[in-house]
Amino acid sequence: MMNATASALRQCSIAATLSLIGEKWTILILRDVFHGVTRFDDFLRRLECSPAVLSARLKTLTEAGLLRKVGYREPGERERFEYRPTRAAVELLPVLIGLMQWGDSHMTSCGEGPVQIRSQASGKLVRAALVDEDGELVSPRDMQIVPVGPRRTEGEP
Repeated sequence: MMNATASALRQCSIAATLSLIGEKWTILILRDVFHGVTRFDDFLRRLECSPAVLSARLKTLTEAGLLRKVGYREPGERERFEYRPTRAAVELLPVLIGLMQWGDSHMTSCGEGPVQIRSQASGKLVRAALVDEDGELVSPRDMQIVPVGPRRTEGEP
């Protein structure tokens, strides 16, 4: 790999992403969204975190554009909201599946977790993988880091 400059590290996409989703409850909320959980009380029941923590994390994910709030009203009740994934959240799915795969392999005694992700069409296991823009598998040994040049800041031509 290459030596990163201090400037490049400050602009690191991984660091920026972790500042948004790198907290335990945030990742678990995203996990549950993809398990079909959408309502505050259901998140609270599954996650067993405090309502204040859950509320703050849902607000952060909504403001960041990963979740969108959709209103609903049960008969005789006030309006409440469901939290549904946006395209940006769906684009994080390979990251979540990769974390799950790694955890299944390295954090469990039996080498598998409580759930599997399978294709509805074929029934085959779905795995996160390194692929090139043509969809071909790429080995970590065959990857290279290529600088893309300085980033332009807002307002620059």
